[in-house]
Amino acid sequence: MIVLLTTLTLTSWGKNNGHRAVSSSADTAYIKSLEERQIGGSKYSVFLPTDYAIKETNGGDFSIYSFYPTDTTNHTGFSGGFYFGNHPSQFPAKSKSCKTAYLKSEILDQNVNWTIYNCNGNYLIQTITNSKSGEGWNELIHIFGNAKSTKDLDKLLFIFTTIKKKE
Repeated sequence: MIVLLTTLTLTSWGKNNGHRAVSSSADTAYIKSLEERQIGGSKYSVFLPTDYAIKETNGGDFSIYSFYPTDTTNHTGFSGGFYFGNHPSQFPAKSKSCKTAYLKSEILDQNVNWTIYNCNGNYLIQTITNSKSGEGWNELIHIFGNAKSTKDLDKLLFIFTTIKKKE
């Protein structure tokens, strides 16, 4: 079943002081609490909560960077990651009963199309976009994440809009 995203609390995004901003869906205090973090050994950074860690996993021709709460007992909220390489693939929904929604936004100054699966209140969001790396081995980025509520999904989407390439 395909559901329009308007059934969620997600809102349109605009630019604000050089960063993307989510209107009232993302808590202003939360946004101000984020800190810019280098994404492993890549040329990219993203704003994350201070209590989140980034783990790097390297393959022969790709790198995956996962972020998650440092408190391993925290099973609420959200987590996510970035695949840098030339052969990404989208994750399937966990079951046929998951509802599918789509959202457009901007990442790295490019329009992207998000696929969002709602599996009984557990959300999986993902998109694949051009990395603009110019390095050959990592032409694409698969951006993905999981959230336990629409509020956390809004936070996760905001975080993804903060990814930027360091020159």
